[in-house]
Amino acid sequence: MIFYLIRHAKSISNAANEWTGQIDAPLSHQGIKEQKELAVKFAYPKGDLYFSSPLSRSIDTLKIIYGHGPDIILPELSECSLGILEGMKYDNLDTDVEYLSWMNEPDVPVQGGESFNEFKERSEKSFEMMARLAIEKKYKSVVAVTHGNVMRAILHRFVDNSVKHNEWLIPNGGVHMLDIKEGSEKADSYKKMPPFLFEEFERSLR
Repeated sequence: MIFYLIRHAKSISNAANEWTGQIDAPLSHQGIKEQKELAVKFAYPKGDLYFSSPLSRSIDTLKIIYGHGPDIILPELSECSLGILEGMKYDNLDTDVEYLSWMNEPDVPVQGGESFNEFKERSEKSFEMMARLAIEKKYKSVVAVTHGNVMRAILHRFVDNSVKHNEWLIPNGGVHMLDIKEGSEKADSYKKMPPFLFEEFERSLR
């Protein structure tokens, strides 16, 4: 079965450099423009079954790309619940006690949110749920529009667990393709698409 995991387009929180979590931040005007342009340059792969996180930035991205909404909205595809850290500027996180605790103690939940391990297990469960639902319907391909951290957790578990969580490159609008056989613990093949988007993203990080 082939899974196409797509990160949502840029939200207003992405533009403001804020840690969004489960805040339902809508797509920014620039994010909508860029996603529409990307959908013209790149033919997004189609699926037999379409999933989305319940957050509007994922649902709206799916609509921009494919012209329709999701078949199934899956709560387990929601971004990590970051509690009191949601809405904080990234620049302020390195000295925040709650953030440092969340990063260094994966079993300890952030105040008002979930622990890293709880989030990771939920993300892995979302992948297994999508696979099970697709198998029941005898479908061969799945599209899921979700969030960067959800995708990192899935990729770590099902592609390469030697890659650290924050080392996975997840640009807005980017696709990670996993081909995984029924009953397999790991993807048989894996690809990032479109190449030019990932190249641009890597250059922006240098």
